[in-house]
Amino acid sequence: MRVLTTLLFSALLLPARPQTAPMDGPRRLVIAEDIALPMSSTQVEQAVRKAWPFSFGLEPGAGPLPAEAVNGRFEADARFNFRSTATNSRLQSLGVVNYHISIRAGNGQCKVLISQFDHTGNRNAPGGAVNLGPLYAGERPPDRIPGISMGTATRLHKDMRDQVSDHLQKVLKAFAAQLRKAASPE
Repeated sequence: MRVLTTLLFSALLLPARPQTAPMDGPRRLVIAEDIALPMSSTQVEQAVRKAWPFSFGLEPGAGPLPAEAVNGRFEADARFNFRSTATNSRLQSLGVVNYHISIRAGNGQCKVLISQFDHTGNRNAPGGAVNLGPLYAGERPPDRIPGISMGTATRLHKDMRDQVSDHLQKVLKAFAAQLRKAASPE
């Protein structure tokens, strides 16, 4: 009787398994940084304008900041010119990684969010472009990329993610240093 009750109870609990979380699976790469500054939001906005040309403003395709901040927020796009170190002589793997920069100036802080990383391959390559598309924080999904094997796509993705992350960490450090320089009394 006890075995029958246990089996019946187990059969009732089987449909009550936990559902998969909506955040399961590959997540897109996002780089975020919070910078504390002893300044008002207006002063932080001015410091962002001064720091931009020495950091993100040097990135290809970045251009100047918008003339006015909307609610203390600056939005801009830039790109990273990618050249693979994981594969040799693959013109198809060259290209650019486009990304979006969002800077929010507030009282005593500046929040930087870099997101929407998207790779576009070299259109002039003899065999055509190899576009990896979005960059992911971890492993990329097992989607097939036309023109390359899954192993090569995984290596390229890791190489690209590492290069972009390393480069943008340096740019973020330069940006934070310029903000702190603007915050210090002269």
